[in-house]
Order: sequence, then C-alpha cells, then structure tokens
Amino acid sequence: MTGDDELDSEDEELVTSFRKYLTAEKGLSKKTASKHADEIEFFATYLTGYDRGSLLEVAGIDIESYLGDWYIRKVASSRSELRQIPASFKKFYKFLHERGYLEDKELEDILDACKNPDRYVRRLDEYSELDPYSDTWEEDYERWFFGDLDSGAMEEVTDWNQPFDVNWEISQAFSEADLESGNTSLLEDFRIFLQYLISNNGMKLTTANSFIRRNDLFALNKLMESPEELKSSANQPDSLTIHLFYNLAKTLNLMVVNEKNRLEATPRIDIFANLPPKEQFVVLFDALWNRTEWGRLLPLQDRVRLDWVQGSRDVIAAHLAACKPDRRCNFVEETSRISTKIGDVDGILEVYHQANLLAISVFAERIMPALRLFGLLDFDYAKKRKEYAVKRGWGIEWFSMTTLGVKILGGVHADAHTLA
Repeated sequence: MTGDDELDSEDEELVTSFRKYLTAEKGLSKKTASKHADEIEFFATYLTGYDRGSLLEVAGIDIESYLGDWYIRKVASSRSELRQIPASFKKFYKFLHERGYLEDKELEDILDACKNPDRYVRRLDEYSELDPYSDTWEEDYERWFFGDLDSGAMEEVTDWNQPFDVNWEISQAFSEADLESGNTSLLEDFRIFLQYLISNNGMKLTTANSFIRRNDLFALNKLMESPEELKSSANQPDSLTIHLFYNLAKTLNLMVVNEKNRLEATPRIDIFANLPPKEQFVVLFDALWNRTEWGRLLPLQDRVRLDWVQGSRDVIAAHLAACKPDRRCNFVEETSRISTKIGDVDGILEVYHQANLLAISVFAERIMPALRLFGLLDFDYAKKRKEYAVKRGWGIEWFSMTTLGVKILGGVHADAHTLA
C-alpha cells in the first residue's frame, strides 16, 4: 500500500454520500462527520492498495483483519484511537443498509465484527508488549500474528468462590497491632470505593479508555478521607488514589468491564469484604507490589518501557527496609544508591551512573504515593519545582519510612532478615 493509491470511483462516491448523510440526515457537525468519513476513506484506500476489493464487498472478517492486524502494525498510535474506529464502520454500513446496498445478514455480520472494540484493544496491548530485541522475537511475533482475535478475552474469574491467596511472607512480617498503629485510611477508603461500585453497579465508563467518568470520579474523590485537589478537567489517572484503587480492583477481579463498557462488581467483593482487616491489607499490598503492572498506574500517554523498575522491586524493598523508621532520607541520594545496586545486579552499572531513573519514573510518580497511602512511608516534594515536574509527580525531596513500612518491605524481600 502506498500514498499513491486512489479510491475506486464508486468507493469515492460512497464516502462523499456518507459524509453528506451524516450532516444532512443525522445532524452531526461537519467536524464529526468528516472524522467518520475519513476513517472509511482510509479503509477504502487500504482495500484498494492491497487488492482487497471495494467497500461494498466487505465482510466482517475483512474488518477483523484490518483492525486486529494491519491497522495495529502499521497505523495505531493509541488504544483510544483504535477503540473509536468501529463506531465509524457501524455508521457507514448502517448507511449502506438504509440505501439498499446490504442485506440484513450482511449488515449483521459486519456489526458483529464491530460490536466489541476491546477485542482490538487487547490485540494492540499484546502487540505493544512484544520485544523486538528479545531472543524469542520471531516466535513471539508468530504467536501473536496467528493468535485468535478473541484469545486474549479474559474470563476474569472462573470460580467466583475461590478464596484469596494471602501472601504468607507479607502476613508474617507484621501484626494486627502494627496495622492499627500504622495511621492509614487505606482499608476504609478502599471499602468506600467498593461500596460506590456496588451502589452504582453497571455504571458507564469513558469510551476511550474504559475509565471512571468525571462525575463519578469527583464523587468518589469527595468520599475519601483525604480528597485530592483535582482540576475540573481531571480524568481518572489524575487521581492517584482512585486510579490506584481501580487497578487493584481489576487485578483482584473485584470488578470487570463488560462488553457494553460498563463497570460491574463481582461476587469476589463479598469474599474480600469478609476477610479480616489484616488479610485485606495483605491482599491489597500483594496486588500492588507483585501482581499489578506498574505501568498501568501511569497516564496512558506517559507509559514507557521501564520494566526494570518493577523487575527490581526486591532490591528496592530491601533498601527501603534498611532505612531507620521516622528518619528523613534524601530521596535523590537514596534512589541513586538503589540504582547503583540495580546496576550491580544487572551488570550495567555505568548506565545508572548517568541518571537516577528511579527519581523520574513510575516509582517516583506512582509507587511512592501508593506506599504512602498504605502507610508505609511519608514524603514531601521540594518547595521549588518546575512545572513539568509538578505535572509528572517528580521532585520528591525527602521520605521517611514508618515502622509498618520497614516490616512489610522487609517481608517482601526474598533475602530479608527475620523481623521482630
């Protein structure tokens, strides 16, 4: 396919008619109508360039191949972009059906290919996770390429009555008394979060990212013990607490996003609610530290491949556990020391002499606030920070570990000493 490919005259006429139809008959703005028509025009160019026929010859399988393979490899730049394209296809082929170009069964086949955009988003996520520098790149790519479009669809929980696996090492690292004296509202805030989900079961999510919508986001934030200062234009990732709870709840299968892009509470919530407070705390921390992909805690546009950060969590935990409780530590100095240890482990020490990446990564931006929410440490930012640092959550000046934090992070480190 090249930039010189021209539309078939009939396809070009259909796109032009579709554009006029959206404004004149459906009342859409010229901008919105053009967006939908441009998607169809691009698709038609793809069909012409690869000799796949015309717009009138398209079947559901052609759309699945386009969105689930070619578009991901050649064009897609974001999940939200890919999620919105099926809407354009649905409008266009309903238009053709109204004009008598398609039979009912043909339309049904096409709409079936468009009804669940998450299928294509999952494919994009899987493709994005492929590592071209991996020794198994060819096998990994081949597995993705020939994978079934629905193979990534998760059956969130096969047994809703399955008990939670309470991490033994973390549980043994601290006592109920430690938790009670830990001065954290985490469990109460998370309980309120879950109760809100139950009370608003099936609530609509944002179209682009399946996030909690702004009205619900602000309502939830007000219910928290320490509400965050959110701008009127804030989205879910702008709330450190709500975005964290959303991801932890998904990790633990306490909620699922259904095919209609609504958030559904699952029976697992009742099982979680019946756990003793200490076990709830352990399950949540284990979900954060060991089970949730840290990159998902970042805003979508800021996600980069810094897998080494989460891959180094044992080194991070051991270093933080060695800090004296309630003693202020210089964040940049301590994370530089951690980076050096990580370099020693990986044999690439020279890389970490050049930059303290922990201070400008997901660790500083999202994990430190999460650890504070758990009551494991406290920290504060430098008084004078540049605007970009404020926006990204960088510029932590100092931190101090709590007794609870020293015990728990010592417990999650594989080589930790036995704690009192």
